[in-house]
Amino acid sequence: MEPRLVVQQKITAFVNKYKVFGANGDGTAASLVALAQQKRLAFKEKVMFYTDEKRDKLSFTFRAEKVLDVHGRYFVEDANGKLLGMFKKEFMSSLVNSTWKILDIEGNEQYMVRESNQVIAVLRRFIGQIPILGDIGELVMMFFKYHFEFVDVRTGQVVGMYQKTKLIRDHYTLSMTNEAWGSTDWRVFAAMSVALDALQSR
Repeated sequence: MEPRLVVQQKITAFVNKYKVFGANGDGTAASLVALAQQKRLAFKEKVMFYTDEKRDKLSFTFRAEKVLDVHGRYFVEDANGKLLGMFKKEFMSSLVNSTWKILDIEGNEQYMVRESNQVIAVLRRFIGQIPILGDIGELVMMFFKYHFEFVDVRTGQVVGMYQKTKLIRDHYTLSMTNEAWGSTDWRVFAAMSVALDALQSR
C-alpha cells in the first residue's frame, strides 16, 4: 500500500473544515487537493469540497439521500451533480464495530470500511457504562488511535488503511493498493475519508 491522501480537520464556530492533501511517499502532506466544509446541525447532511482555500470553485460534494437518515446512503457528486459513487453506514454491524460500505454508481458494493481493532471498537462504546471507572475509561480511550481498514468485498482482502496519525488533533492518512486506488474516482475515497470523521458519531 502507498499513502494516497492526508486529511486534517479544523474546528471553527459554525462549520467543521477539512483540508485534503495528496500524500508523499513517507505519508506527509503534499499539495492541497480539496477543502471541505460541513455545516453543523444540518437537517440534511451535505458536505461541500472546494478546489482551494478561496472556496470560490466547487469541486465535488457528498450528501445524504434522505433528511435526518444517518444510516442511509450518501451520494458523492461532482460540481455538476454527476454521480461519482456512494457510501452507506451499516447500522447493525456498527453497534459493535463501525462499518461502512462504498458502492459504485450502480449501487454495487465495492469496499467494506471497518474499524481495524475490534477490542478498541468495543471499549470505545461500552467502557463509559462501567460504574465508577466509566468516566476515567472514556478519558483514557481518547488517547488511543483508532483506524479503519478497507476490504475488497469480492476477495476479502484488505486493500487500504485509514489511520489517525495524531492523538489530539484529527489528522489522518489514507493508504491504498494501486489496484484499489485506480478502481474508483479519488473523490469518492476523499469523501469517505472525511465522512469517517465528520459522520462517525452519528
